Amino acid sequence: MALTSPKKFFHCLKDLPNLFHKAVVHESHCTKVFEGDGKSIGSAVHFTFSLDGTNVSTTHVKIENVDEEKHLITLGCYDGDIMEHYKVFKVHFQVIPKDHKSSVKCSIEYEKVNESIPEPTVYMEFDEKLIEGIDGLALES
Repeated sequence: MALTSPKKFFHCLKDLPNLFHKAVVHESHCTKVFEGDGKSIGSAVHFTFSLDGTNVSTTHVKIENVDEEKHLITLGCYDGDIMEHYKVFKVHFQVIPKDHKSSVKCSIEYEKVNESIPEPTVYMEFDEKLIEGIDGLALES
């Protein structure tokens, strides 16, 4: 997916706690920074959202990595509904410059609590919506 300029998109991605509701307005219920500034490594954020329009999920994430040079952000989940199914759950967003636009590589690093747990495809689909929403906000700015 071709997106706005890498600098604008990465700036919006770093401000995810403040822009989450605007980016996925129909899926977002609550966002609260409860440790740090919400933009730097170590910041902790509570998200409440709906993956499928009906079931509400909560998660606590910590910003584990912000690499300005590589335009990379890693969010690690450590509490909430996701952790009932996964021992490890980290989302990596990397903004990749492409001419005057950019693309985003999103990957999920996970370890299931047991083999009956499904692959996290519903979270990848949610992240696609989130990326599209952030792109729209970046274009507006």
